[in-house]
Amino acid sequence: MSSTDQRDEFKNRLSSFLFQEGELEVKKISVIKPYVCYLKTVENEALILKGHRIKENVEQQWEFLNALADSNCVGFTRYPNGRKFITRKNYHWTLAPYIKGEKLNYNFPQDRTKAVRALKSFHKYARNIVVSRPLSKDIFYIRWNKRLLSFKKTEYLFNENGFENLYKDIVQTTVVQLKLAMQFPWKRYEYEARRKGIWVHGDVASHNFIKNKSTYLIDFDLVHSTPQIHDYIQLGQRYLPYLEWSLDDLLSYDMVQDSEKQIWLQTIMIPSDVLREWLHYLADNRTITVFEYLSQLEESWEKRRIFLKNTKLMLKLS
Repeated sequence: MSSTDQRDEFKNRLSSFLFQEGELEVKKISVIKPYVCYLKTVENEALILKGHRIKENVEQQWEFLNALADSNCVGFTRYPNGRKFITRKNYHWTLAPYIKGEKLNYNFPQDRTKAVRALKSFHKYARNIVVSRPLSKDIFYIRWNKRLLSFKKTEYLFNENGFENLYKDIVQTTVVQLKLAMQFPWKRYEYEARRKGIWVHGDVASHNFIKNKSTYLIDFDLVHSTPQIHDYIQLGQRYLPYLEWSLDDLLSYDMVQDSEKQIWLQTIMIPSDVLREWLHYLADNRTITVFEYLSQLEESWEKRRIFLKNTKLMLKLS
């Protein structure tokens, strides 16, 4: 069977499944990526179909998004027969309205500003929200320490390609900065956030913001109840490579209040993003060689070291 025939067979089976389980009639199906499709219904409604592995996560998203009043956050919509999701082969399929527009690009200053504004709007509404069975999640330093342990298993790749010192510096910096960040009372912050029903998006990558006349926030797979500063820690880490690791430029976005800047910067200095991207690179189809990747990482790491030095100095003087 040709690849075209296989695609047609998949679309036919999917169309039949959507009608049988959700009474949804579609006339067009386009695969965006694995388990995510663009649909056009017979009524010309444009939808996004997404498959989820964990049923409890889908149920939590439904509860959270129903309680969220921010109109620029794209939630789920029911199937024509009223079902919230339909299930096939251990995947739970949801529908969401399709938002026409472009993904943000953090290379552009105006897009970075739009992301901060959209996130602040989301955070304003993501309060006092209670769901019936909230999913538990390890505190960030536990998750990041597990990530570090996975990173350490790849030491041989650094050694084979002549980047022994880079590996040692990344590990040492991660260990030191984790210890410094853990001095703050995070468990108390976590408890207060859950008690007050405060939530974060959890994945502020640029592709989760869609811009047209407004800026929309999509994909709430990682939404959970925790201090909202966590979204800004991740956002700051994502911005820094586009800011040439300038501390002044990062501070100009006013992500957090002055009272939060010390804990925010102290946590941003943990190179958890380096560990995450390296492990993603190894897990996905590699478009460049390990040597090329580590060469680029070494260059950016030198800029990060200057940022760390400047940030430590500022924190010491403040």
